[in-house]
Amino acid sequence: MAKERQGGQAIVIIALMLTVLIGMVAIAIDGSRAYAMQLDLQDASDAAALAAGDSYQQAGSYVTAEQAATTSFGMNMRIYASPSCSGYGTPGASPWTATCTYPDGTVLTDVSRNLGAQGARFTITATRGLQLQFSRVLTNGTVPNLGATSNGNVDNLLYSPAVAALRQSGCGGTAGSALSVNGIGTLRVVGDVVANGSVSVVAGSLRVGGDTYARCQPAVAGGVNGCYPSGASTPCSFPDVAGATRSGVRLPDPRYPAPAAGGSVSFATNDVIVQPGIYTAPVSIGGRHCWFLSGGVYEFLGGTVNNGDFVSNELKPPDEPNPSNNTLRSTAQFWDSDGVSCSGQAEVATNAGPRGVPQGHWSFVLTSTRTDTYAGVSYTRESAPSMCYQTDVNSNGQNVLVAVSNVPGATAYNIYASQLGGTCTGPFGLLTSLAVTFPVQNTSTTPCPSPIGGGCSLNNESVRLDATVLTTTFTPSSSAAPGTSGAYPPAGERAALAVGLPNQNPPRGPAATGDRANENDCKSVENAYAACPAAITPGAVELYFPAGSCFTNSTGDNYLFSGYQYNWIAVHQPSSNTCTDAIGASSNSAYVGLFYAPGATLSITSPNVFDSAGTGGVMAGAVTFTGTLPSINQDPGYSPVPPAARLVS
Repeated sequence: MAKERQGGQAIVIIALMLTVLIGMVAIAIDGSRAYAMQLDLQDASDAAALAAGDSYQQAGSYVTAEQAATTSFGMNMRIYASPSCSGYGTPGASPWTATCTYPDGTVLTDVSRNLGAQGARFTITATRGLQLQFSRVLTNGTVPNLGATSNGNVDNLLYSPAVAALRQSGCGGTAGSALSVNGIGTLRVVGDVVANGSVSVVAGSLRVGGDTYARCQPAVAGGVNGCYPSGASTPCSFPDVAGATRSGVRLPDPRYPAPAAGGSVSFATNDVIVQPGIYTAPVSIGGRHCWFLSGGVYEFLGGTVNNGDFVSNELKPPDEPNPSNNTLRSTAQFWDSDGVSCSGQAEVATNAGPRGVPQGHWSFVLTSTRTDTYAGVSYTRESAPSMCYQTDVNSNGQNVLVAVSNVPGATAYNIYASQLGGTCTGPFGLLTSLAVTFPVQNTSTTPCPSPIGGGCSLNNESVRLDATVLTTTFTPSSSAAPGTSGAYPPAGERAALAVGLPNQNPPRGPAATGDRANENDCKSVENAYAACPAAITPGAVELYFPAGSCFTNSTGDNYLFSGYQYNWIAVHQPSSNTCTDAIGASSNSAYVGLFYAPGATLSITSPNVFDSAGTGGVMAGAVTFTGTLPSINQDPGYSPVPPAARLVS
């Protein structure tokens, strides 16, 4: 009997042990399944958040970004059936939430936010139920839900600010200031201001339409934050987002690689058109001359000094028009900036000649054209149209004479005409081209412009138009490709930023619909018109100053644009260059691209240093502003490629 009682006790113990053992096995198996699923959800949501950011950076569309997140998540979770989604959309003042449910019950939620200067954020949350196997016997049938959350951020201007000072001066007991404002008026900045040291406003004031990152300061005396992107005062209305002052952030030097220049070249003191390459001797200019930079990389081993000249790679037409009335010449011509007299001018008149032009009223506009080369490919450029020239042909024995006083940079002029009897409202179609055959020099520009006769060293060109080109059947054609007979000219210039400044360039547009000459022009590597952003900005330049080579511009003007092939870096100095660069201006300067000098001190002394609608900003070791303070409008479209999408907390 005792043995039988002992056997019964063993069975009970074994049963209890089996229950514990089964529970432990169930926890081990289903627990490991839960852990693996949690990792899969987290990895897939991380990938979805990054995919959304990358898509937004490329396409600029929240809807496309949300779709990219959904696609990425499904692929990484190996869910190949399409989900049912509540709808994609664009966030306004409030976030936009899109919820997608997959056939297996997995739920993906994407919350999109517009954070102003801090870019776009995509919060991805994923949940999935875990069907228990062994553990089911230990529950009441409940299916536990597992979840993961990721935050992706892109286009944060902290990493591509309008003004950045990388030294730690003024923090941690270090003397001085990384960023100093000691001038007259208000330094107005649209974009972020970042200082790894202190920000000091000694005289004048600082207004930032965005965020101010002062590493060791919770506040900047003399500084105020406005709204991004308008720069308006707070409170903001969408799409503006109020900026703030933040401390504790350090911006590392992005260490942009140095550009590769071509072979050695010498500076030709008479030729208006300057060629890219390596300049071994110092380049010093002054005396109210004009210089046109051909597209490419310029390396200055001995530095540069500009004491009163006008330097640019912008291609402009003769007789830039009044934007509101193209029969009038604009009072402010780009190539007359800084007291220089280099703007082009044209005359259209009738004279006797064979093959007489059909009688009636004719209207014309001109554009400047040239070709610049990058990586062995020749890229065509064509400026916005000139003012409108009108003439009447009164007899069968008359021709039309077009005479042009040359514009810096132009190698030819396209002549566009309206049909017989047409007016200055157009449309205009391409008629013929007039090549520049005489040397364009700046030895005597005071008499310029001079379409006919001598004295102006820019020289002039002329062409006689007769009935072989001007016919009664000539008709402009909107379907004609640019550069072919009858084709429409490029878009017209826009109004100036401020009274006294020249017109702005045409805006960017799909393919060939906008600017075809300057910073808003984009081409493929094969020289086909392309919508921006694209591979090439024809005519772009990058100025490179190695260690010991300083940039000095006191009373001259530099109006330069970079481009996509140079990552929108207009001026490049490596971290080993510790110069103090004098960045002044006389009347109209701009750096459409980033002024990058991480080891140097930039001394900005004029309100006219940034006279453009957008710039890539300035990044230096230290930055000081004196004199009358400028306005700086940072535009991501003219800045180096921002950091890729990143996961944030």
